[in-house]
Amino acid sequence: MERNFGGIIWTNHSLERIGQRGLTQKMAYEAFQFPEFTEGGKQPGSFQYSRNYGSSKVTVVAKQNERREWIVLSCWIDPPLVGYSDWASGVWKQKYNKSSPWKKWWLEIKRQFGL
Repeated sequence: MERNFGGIIWTNHSLERIGQRGLTQKMAYEAFQFPEFTEGGKQPGSFQYSRNYGSSKVTVVAKQNERREWIVLSCWIDPPLVGYSDWASGVWKQKYNKSSPWKKWWLEIKRQFGL
């Protein structure tokens, strides 16, 4: 995941949420760029952008800074993609932490694609 993706600044929080929730940065970017629904966010000046992907809805919260650059503050997918419940319960994370570098790479690929 990139801190500056698609000309948008991604906070550490948003990148963590992408990794934790079975979401890809590309999906979050598309929800921001091509939303099906937009509304004001909870924080002043922020907006929520949502887009449906099958039976899941991706939501991105973003706002502009003083230089008018877009910053993604957070993002999520509801319901989470396959594999997220294992991550949330700690099972996936324990397996990941005990794995070799190649196994970590494979587990991450599987998690990203919901395998």
